[in-house]
Amino acid sequence: MNSKSLICVTTCNRLSEVKKYIWDYITFCNKNNDFDFLLALDGNNKEYLDFCNQYQIPLLYSDEREGVGLSKNRVLKQFPNYNYYFFIDDDVELISPIVFNKFIELSNKTKYHNLTLTPLKKVFIKENRYSTIIEKGFYGGGYFNFYTKQGLATIGGWNILFSKYKRYGHSEHSFRFYHSGLSDYPLISLVSCLHNVILHDPPHVTNFKTNLENSINELIPEEEELIKQKTTYFPITTISVFYFNGFNMNYNPTVDEFLLKNKRKYPLTNGKERRIALAEHYFLRIRTTKKSFKKILFFLFSIFYCPTNNPFKHAVKSLFLKKH
Repeated sequence: MNSKSLICVTTCNRLSEVKKYIWDYITFCNKNNDFDFLLALDGNNKEYLDFCNQYQIPLLYSDEREGVGLSKNRVLKQFPNYNYYFFIDDDVELISPIVFNKFIELSNKTKYHNLTLTPLKKVFIKENRYSTIIEKGFYGGGYFNFYTKQGLATIGGWNILFSKYKRYGHSEHSFRFYHSGLSDYPLISLVSCLHNVILHDPPHVTNFKTNLENSINELIPEEEELIKQKTTYFPITTISVFYFNGFNMNYNPTVDEFLLKNKRKYPLTNGKERRIALAEHYFLRIRTTKKSFKKILFFLFSIFYCPTNNPFKHAVKSLFLKKH
């Protein structure tokens, strides 16, 4: 029997990001029977519900906002029988779907049960495992993460303590793989696959102010304390009532038909927002290629669409700071 994977995009109050980047994930699942797609909304937003009803997009949503960790717990509660789970932020743009099978193949060969595709804050080990470059460390982002069913059964879900902040908890969850002996480091990143996605950086939907001045790892005190306790398991727990709209998770004929008629990139994004999206796309594509002429071409396209796009301004600012 073939293994089944769930690709879940997690979102909250950023429907504009979903409308830009969701299509390539659904297209991949439409063409691959072993992969299902789900959009997980933290909270209850009529615009999301209407959008998903219009395009028959499978949606799991809740009565209350409780943070991305609780949103993932709801997914695991509702759909506990997948062999592999991909949890991806709504601002991660897919460039090449080969990344999904790369994760599964590496996991099967190495028996790693948690993998990520985000840069680490500090790299302790860099290795070549089965023609894949990986980096290992203790802290990093949670934009694109992979888990096995066995791994999640061993260490559980995200701690409900963080529901009051509506964010945080990713690092403590990753450390449980390390503390339980399933992994030699909390985070293992497939850096040779970073060119398969683009990590955008729109504003956070929750800016809960808390004191991080004394944390070198940018963690709130409660999360640091849980990590120090070396917790190995927390049950997959939910708080708010949640719902599934019931649409097919493997093949979406409505989206398939829509994309056949609308072949342009970001088909639902228009005007200034579309120009900015294209500018960011092309500037961030610069690091996804090794060919110099493509780098130049991507840069020119980016400047053409919006010369003041945020990734370009951030790059200029970083370069200036390095020189001074």
